[in-house]
Amino acid sequence: MHFHDRAAISSVVPDNILFIEWNSQIEYFTYSADLKIHSWDGIAKDSSIKTITLNKGTHILDIDCMNISQQSMDHRKKSSETFAIGTSDGKCYIMHKTGRTERVIDAHKGAVMNAKWNHDGTSLLTSGEDGQLKIWSRSGMLRSTHTQRDSPIYSAVWSPFSTGVLYSSGKTITIQYFAANSKTLQWKAHESVVLVVAWSPISNLIASGSEDCHFKIWDPMGQLLFKSAPRLYPITSIAWSPDGAFCAFTTFSSVCVSSAYGSDILEGSMDGDGISSVCWSPEGSQLVVGNSTGRIQISHLVKGGLTWASYNVTKIAPNTLQLRDHFNETVELLEFRDDVILWSFKYGYLLLVNQTHCLIHKENGWNSPITVELRDKCPQFIKQTEKYFLIMDCGIVYVFSYDGALQGTPRISNQRLTTLTADHVTAAREVIATRNSSDGKSIHCCHYRTGKPVYGDKPLVHSGQVTKLELDPGSPTGDQLLAFTDAVRDLYLLSLSSGLNRVRSSLKIAGGVTSFAWNCDCSMLVMIREEELCVVPYPPAVPNDPALLDKFTIRQNIREYGKHVSIESFVGHQVTLQRGDGLTFPVYLSPYPSKLQQFVSNGQWDSAQRLCSSIKMEILWVCLAAMAVHYKQLDAAQVAFAALRETDKILYIDAIKAETALLQNGRTEAETILLQAGLPLKAIMLNLQLFQFEKALELAVKHDSNIDVVVAYRRKYLEQFGWTETIPRFIEYAKKVDIDWDAIEEKLVDE
Repeated sequence: MHFHDRAAISSVVPDNILFIEWNSQIEYFTYSADLKIHSWDGIAKDSSIKTITLNKGTHILDIDCMNISQQSMDHRKKSSETFAIGTSDGKCYIMHKTGRTERVIDAHKGAVMNAKWNHDGTSLLTSGEDGQLKIWSRSGMLRSTHTQRDSPIYSAVWSPFSTGVLYSSGKTITIQYFAANSKTLQWKAHESVVLVVAWSPISNLIASGSEDCHFKIWDPMGQLLFKSAPRLYPITSIAWSPDGAFCAFTTFSSVCVSSAYGSDILEGSMDGDGISSVCWSPEGSQLVVGNSTGRIQISHLVKGGLTWASYNVTKIAPNTLQLRDHFNETVELLEFRDDVILWSFKYGYLLLVNQTHCLIHKENGWNSPITVELRDKCPQFIKQTEKYFLIMDCGIVYVFSYDGALQGTPRISNQRLTTLTADHVTAAREVIATRNSSDGKSIHCCHYRTGKPVYGDKPLVHSGQVTKLELDPGSPTGDQLLAFTDAVRDLYLLSLSSGLNRVRSSLKIAGGVTSFAWNCDCSMLVMIREEELCVVPYPPAVPNDPALLDKFTIRQNIREYGKHVSIESFVGHQVTLQRGDGLTFPVYLSPYPSKLQQFVSNGQWDSAQRLCSSIKMEILWVCLAAMAVHYKQLDAAQVAFAALRETDKILYIDAIKAETALLQNGRTEAETILLQAGLPLKAIMLNLQLFQFEKALELAVKHDSNIDVVVAYRRKYLEQFGWTETIPRFIEYAKKVDIDWDAIEEKLVDE
């Protein structure tokens, strides 16, 4: 991963650039000390200049654009042109990008240090030199004052879902929630004044910068996750990438990019010192930086590559890709006029997205792509399935086939999708699942064309915040599985075939999971936890028995690849891992679990048993046992449990077989099954339940055991009707045995 400077303009602004805001894919704004708004397109061409009218001697201290990620789709164009401006005279201006002032608020005594719209654009947060923190309505009416500090509040931001605020004052950082009886969290963050803070709504991590020249990353509980080495100058600005994977911060002379947990820092510079502001593009592939000399620099964050089958694609420049076929040992260069800002490579299709179009490249025709024009020209992410793909464009989901035909634009439960990232949307077969953008806990499933709810109208509700979800592409339509992780990194499996409008329960299968992915070819799940790569060979058959579940997981140590490793893809028996610096590494797994799954899917149970017998891997027998139970193949399950020496399960299956035979009017067959399994007491009780007393006594005498049980139940039966015994054998054995019901009950419990 490295920087590639793709555009730079110098001396276009006569004074210092104070702030940069990027409100759409092809338009961003700069605000300079001469009180002018400069509107730019995506290649740093000045398209318009508007002047802000302020009182003489007044200076701008903060500007925030109500951008597309903060409004509903119906108002995104209008809201992306609205700004909140905090000034040195204590006023907050709500202005249009044309320079028209919509409202002036007397916000604070002294300078307004911060002005921030919340995530849905309905409230405005301001903090001031007077140490106060205030919440305003969209129209500029004061709603509440939340704190009173003795020192200025230099930086303040909204929490995810706008349920609270984070602010810095002096050396401390404070989190204050709005809910009643909620506790305020405060900690000492730096050794000097904290200048800037930022809170990612996606990763839920907090970044801070200070005059002590350190950059730090925290979790929401105030635990330090990363502390940078001291820089030469104080940290002047911070910005999280839209997907929460990276954080950019600037000093007087440099711009740096860090991974979410602080590793793999990239550092760049620009001509002229005095860097004042940094901002990400909406899709997170570009950075725009401004400084005091009036210079703007756009850098492209070039990450690693993509792998599919024998192909590997790397980005050697923002508009140039290298496609390498390792099988045929060929290399092709794909060059484009515009920069590639999004890309995806699955199922044999390479998708490349620029600002205005999506290019669909197919195997054996890499240089002849199908072109799809984007309607809103603000792509956010791509998701591929076997038969179609999704593009999130300016908050709308577009579904296309691989021949470029539009399949639909589903409206998913009428929710705002603009705050969602690729981790919050998944698709497989005919289903699209999304995390609810308002609470982060509900999951909605709909048809990929119509948007109509599937699997019932009720959403799937989890107890915590869902951070990532993925549908299993290998499971059948009627038995689909959904895997998701929550804020505490627990991984859950949820079956979507529980019936309409029924309460569904999820199964926790692992904790401490940092990354996971489904196999594209079959139903297999891979995850990373505790520096191990863990594979669940057949998740639909994951047993509820904790001991067997532990045996059901294949583990491989990946400590050699370093920390903060994620899963880039899982195809066949190859897992591609990606480090924070963008480098990828293939990890090869055993091919036998997928082969076993292929046999089972085709109903070849004998072949599956022969594979397990020849390879002699315990994990294969565990997989076969779980699959056989899932498909109700009792004979295969019994063979697998016998290989695993699970005696109790073998006996239980024998009992099930006996009950099944009994239901089919096969008492003799059921009795034979129990006797062959070494369960004479169960065979005796079977006859007693059917009132076959003489047959029960015959079995007891033959096995020389449990005669007292038969006589006791025979006597109890006769007493209910007030009858006397007339069968000679029962009269004979009644004189030979003593009836002790406590001892009989103990026998039955032990059995």
